[in-house]
Amino acid sequence: MPISTTAPARWWCGALRPRPAEPAPAPAPEDQYAALQRQLRQANDAIPDPVMTAKISRLEDVSARIFALAKKDPDKKAQLQKFMDYYLPTALKLLNTYAQLSAQDVQGSNITEAKQSIERSMDLLITAFENQLDKLFASDALDVSTDIAALEGMLNLDGLTGGDFAPRS
Repeated sequence: MPISTTAPARWWCGALRPRPAEPAPAPAPEDQYAALQRQLRQANDAIPDPVMTAKISRLEDVSARIFALAKKDPDKKAQLQKFMDYYLPTALKLLNTYAQLSAQDVQGSNITEAKQSIERSMDLLITAFENQLDKLFASDALDVSTDIAALEGMLNLDGLTGGDFAPRS
């Protein structure tokens, strides 16, 4: 019986090698948004300070609005790249650090100073998140301005804004 040379050749060429596992697909944006919202909520729940809790609740609210806009209009997602990749994860890191520091039995000067720094940064973060939300409406505002200018121009061209046309009382 002749010896088959195809099996070793196939192994040698990689045909019989086990293939590496496919990487897990990236989570859908909606899953990512829900996960980030959950992380904000968990950080808020872990922090006993009522002032910080109120500020974190504001971040949660603004973030939820940002995520709702991104879900509704996927074109806005491109505008959120830095927010999603840097600002929000950094805010979460700071909040988780604050929760860990708050849970310590000893509140020495390093812990106190770190917590105070994070507390001071919260107002800046809230402003930044609110500004990010506002920036998502920039193209909408431009569209409105363009539509109004076009409407006014057409009304003027058609003579519908002159003195011959008086509004009804």
